[in-house]
Amino acid sequence: MLLAAGKPIGVLGASSPEPNVFSDDDVLLARILASCSVPAIERSRLERLSAVDEMTLAFNSRYLLPRLHEEMDRARHSGSTLSILVMDLDRMGHVNDSFGRDMGDRVLGLFSERVRAQTRRYDVLVRSGDDEFVLLMPTTSPTQAMATAEKLRKAVGEEAMEPKPGGYISQHVSIGVATWDGRENAEELCGRAATAMRDAKTRGGDATAKAVPGAVG
Repeated sequence: MLLAAGKPIGVLGASSPEPNVFSDDDVLLARILASCSVPAIERSRLERLSAVDEMTLAFNSRYLLPRLHEEMDRARHSGSTLSILVMDLDRMGHVNDSFGRDMGDRVLGLFSERVRAQTRRYDVLVRSGDDEFVLLMPTTSPTQAMATAEKLRKAVGEEAMEPKPGGYISQHVSIGVATWDGRENAEELCGRAATAMRDAKTRGGDATAKAVPGAVG
């Protein structure tokens, strides 16, 4: 058992098909290895927790730009595409005012769950604001990004959420879609996607909009 501050954080095990194969020295070595591994494991766990929004389990806003820079570098060196979605939940102020902040928080959590269920393991979901999220999608073309945005819009809007047992809320999302042009910086890419998202909002919400090349808001 691996312990940190008296709490279990993992288990180090060893096995063999042969009986009585491990000596007392082997057991002692395993205990030493376990003790040495705990600080690194705990440090990694705490670093991850500091980058995650507890309410939605998405990464927090501090994580967005550094990770986006990494994905841009990866796309540049591999020659692949990179797209992002900026997503803003519609009328969340009304939800909070009508049903309470706790209910609104639960809606945000359910939204994040639906996004993760509809996206790939290596897509990165970030909570960038109170009701706003950014999805980083490596190796994703403009056509694929628009298809994902539409899939997410429908997944959110076509089935009511149940933030509490027996309490259902219909929720919608506005989504801006942008694909990196290979030259702009991270802020410019996010700005184009945010401008497209606001365009979707002006249509009444529950919509997707594709970013205009070079349009930063």
